[in-house]
Amino acid sequence: MITLKKANIALNEQHLDYPTLGQLIVLTSLDGFSTTRAICYQEKLVIAANFYPQNGDDYKVIYVVIELDKKNTHYYYESDGILPDFFVSPTGKDYVSITVYHPDKDLEIMLPLFDRENITYPKPKRPIVGDFKGICHDFSIFHYVDIFSETKPDKLIAVAFKNDDIKKTYTNKIPLPKHNKLFIDSLHNLHLLACVDNGWLHRQVDEMGNVLQSRNINTGKRFYLTCVLNLSFSNTSSILNIDEKGKFYLINVLPNGEIEQNLLLDMERQIYSIWEPIKIAAETFVMRFTDEIGNGWITIQNNQVIEAFSQETVGCYINLYSKEVFKLSTKELIISEIVKTKDANYTVVFYGKEEDNNTKNKELIILNRDID
Repeated sequence: MITLKKANIALNEQHLDYPTLGQLIVLTSLDGFSTTRAICYQEKLVIAANFYPQNGDDYKVIYVVIELDKKNTHYYYESDGILPDFFVSPTGKDYVSITVYHPDKDLEIMLPLFDRENITYPKPKRPIVGDFKGICHDFSIFHYVDIFSETKPDKLIAVAFKNDDIKKTYTNKIPLPKHNKLFIDSLHNLHLLACVDNGWLHRQVDEMGNVLQSRNINTGKRFYLTCVLNLSFSNTSSILNIDEKGKFYLINVLPNGEIEQNLLLDMERQIYSIWEPIKIAAETFVMRFTDEIGNGWITIQNNQVIEAFSQETVGCYINLYSKEVFKLSTKELIISEIVKTKDANYTVVFYGKEEDNNTKNKELIILNRDID
């Protein structure tokens, strides 16, 4: 149920269908807006955005709610705060943490994303610093890495729920080393993977950050970029690695520590960053990247790259396998989010970059794509 007030916002909507790419929704406005986060809500895409009216009034936080199958778009005001950040409760209910006004310090409250009709508003507290990672038993798990310090340990934040009510927040330091990748498996076990000399340290921890078991994985070298597809002590772990020249490798680590390495993709250029994989189906992951040319995303299924898209000219994405080129915009596009909306389906949220840094974005593009 959506109990927030509807927003009367004039955005031009254009719906396009690309037979070999997917459904494209283009939202444009004479006003300005900036996207912040996106999440799937009951198979609808929800995008949080700051909306800047042309008349100079203060910006408003809005939620853009898109029914992808029906091609319906609705807009709602966030009336209780700013800087929304989405997460999910252990029962699968969508929540948002928002910053509320205080003259002297930052405070936030955590609320259901939409259905707030009969709730008791919580007392504002200090903000949780960290990224939402998933569910572990009765906890929503967040992870924080201080990228500006090589000595401060990572933090594990566990928000305890009971009957969809938030009861308590626990913040604990994770023993060094830092810069861990955090992974939650299907049994709700918490895994950490950190780079060490000639490989990785793989640890399992509880919700309070206590180490339950650990092992060293010797790969013989350290990779430039790493992200986790799966971590397990009893089954095969799968870790995606990228070297300095843009080669994508998949390393499978067997329970006995034996390593299998396979080259998946060679972009032939340096990859600057890669985001955490979004699991959209069994053994199927989508992840976005930035490189020295632009940005793009790849999909891995059953340990193989089945598709790769790259923005190699302004507003145009090329399918690196079929060599098809799709012109999505006349502007350089920035990938804001990739969201799973249903099984074997994902949505890429783009915004158009303005040439003048003082000009607000006026174009929002949503690509909805199925994996056959």
